[in-house]
Amino acid sequence: MVSSDSLRPGERAGERPRERLRVFGSYADILGVPGSWQFTLAGWLGRFARSTSGIATILLISAQTGSFTLAGAVAGTIVLGIAVGGPLWSRAADARGQALVLPVSLAATVVAAAALALTIVVGAPVWSWFVCAFALGAGSLDMGSLVRARWRRVLKSNESRHTSLALEAVNDELVFVVGPPAVTLIAATAGPLAGFTAGVLVTLVGGVALWMQRSTMPRVVPVPPSAIALPLEIVPPPAIALPLRQRFRLPAGVVGLLPVYLGVGVVFASVDVGAISISRQAEEPWLAGVILAVFATGSVVAGFAFGPLSARWAPASRVLVASLAYAVVVPCLLVLQTPVALASLIFIAGLVTTPVLISGTSLIAGLVEDSRLTEALTWPSIGLSVGVTLGGAVVGAAIDHGTAYSAFEVAAWAALVVGAFGVVCALSERRRPATAAR
Repeated sequence: MVSSDSLRPGERAGERPRERLRVFGSYADILGVPGSWQFTLAGWLGRFARSTSGIATILLISAQTGSFTLAGAVAGTIVLGIAVGGPLWSRAADARGQALVLPVSLAATVVAAAALALTIVVGAPVWSWFVCAFALGAGSLDMGSLVRARWRRVLKSNESRHTSLALEAVNDELVFVVGPPAVTLIAATAGPLAGFTAGVLVTLVGGVALWMQRSTMPRVVPVPPSAIALPLEIVPPPAIALPLRQRFRLPAGVVGLLPVYLGVGVVFASVDVGAISISRQAEEPWLAGVILAVFATGSVVAGFAFGPLSARWAPASRVLVASLAYAVVVPCLLVLQTPVALASLIFIAGLVTTPVLISGTSLIAGLVEDSRLTEALTWPSIGLSVGVTLGGAVVGAAIDHGTAYSAFEVAAWAALVVGAFGVVCALSERRRPATAAR
């Protein structure tokens, strides 16, 4: 029998078996906070369209036209729309609240997705596909940043907040592991249009569920007019007269870390395209799926472990260690140029990937003011998306002018960029005078 003296503060008799659920630390603790698992699940479902819109568009257009070049260009336009509209929606969520902004963004996403699918299916002019694709990306609100802002609302300690950021980094990985294969399977069995629609519907369900959970929404923090540039309203005349750099200045901590996320995005593209190229060269199509699955598994495992294990580290120390490990491990992919050896080493590359994403996001969350939190947490995903798009083009050219393994030359250079900027940011943060924790 458990004595009352041995229990922790706030713990009741009979609750000790719950300790077994704390597999990698304190995930069970943060998910035990009222409302947390509900908004975590809703936010995960709400991410679906971000992970599936690209591949679903490629499947739909290639089925209609037979052109993968055109399909890739339209899918890339979605990413461009995300890069333009994402920060504006997130800034609007900070300034006006999730309750107002979320339904507007969901409506814009559904309308743009329907327009894109319709123009493709009926064979409308190709320029209209690009317009609708840009609108789809621009209307998309980053659900991950909304969930991270809610975690900051319901959690008080820096350690638990860091663990929540690790959990959300894992959720970001999982949605890209589950979403594209699921949409591809639906497209193969029920048609490309069904696959495209499925991703949008899942996002709609998750977004509505998140919107209905009002108790965990962050409070709206007033911001000065010079910081507001919303898709929902016209900027007031006094703000127009302010310098552009003052109106559109990035939140604290984002500028230095944005190249880190761009670099990781390039590595993602290198692994994706390289795996496909290597499998074709080996005449083993299944090999690409194995390589990508191994990489994703390493990322997910590292994400679960890194959050709790590094919770007591200083934010700058996390960035320093993670970025240096990334810069050392990823270039090693150039050493082993056989499919089996590569599949083994790429698991280690996956292990050092998620810690970079977690530590960078954690540092940004600790630096930014509450009035721009959602906006700041949107930029990492935008950096990744842009990096993947640019990386895909660069890697394709490298393979065309080299070998299948030339993809990892691009990955090596990108990893060195990640290491360099990560070290600079970490050292700069260490020199910053100590301030009270937010």
